[in-house]
Amino acid sequence: MNRIKYSIVVGIAIFMMGCPARSLFPLFTESDLVFNPALVGTWIDVEGADTFTFQKAGEKGYNVVSLEQKGNSEGYRVQLGRLGKFWFIDSFPLKGGGDHHTLSAHILSRIWLNSDTLRMASLESDWLRGMIDAKTLSIAHVRRDDDIILTATTEELRTLVLLFAEDDKAFPDPGVFIRTK
Repeated sequence: MNRIKYSIVVGIAIFMMGCPARSLFPLFTESDLVFNPALVGTWIDVEGADTFTFQKAGEKGYNVVSLEQKGNSEGYRVQLGRLGKFWFIDSFPLKGGGDHHTLSAHILSRIWLNSDTLRMASLESDWLRGMIDAKTLSIAHVRRDDDIILTATTEELRTLVLLFAEDDKAFPDPGVFIRTK
């Protein structure tokens, strides 16, 4: 009986968890890109579930392998940039789709890097959908089923993330990662 209750609670929790918003266009222009060697290395979340390994790729980019505790692995091309006083990354899958991508699209995340601690919070799709549905936010997008996929230009995306960079509903619950290597 406890297993059934546990399964129901876990199922509800997974259903209630948001997922990252996706964009067809990148957050950065070439001149925005920055390479920070402090990101290179392996990072594990404080709960020990997920690992990210950042490797330098090109002059100002990273290849990142995400490894989940359950064994799923995905590769991303990641770019780092500073907009205003905030740091962001733009992640794009190296191969087709994955759990968070049913199409190849950019994921926009705010990051905080302090020595051997990395916090990341992706732009939340449920928040974005709520803002668009309430007509509180007007930004170019398409709907695919219940998903919002941003079609806004890079400049419009920059304005969006800067406007809501400090909003903990737009960029909720940052994952906390500790450097292991």
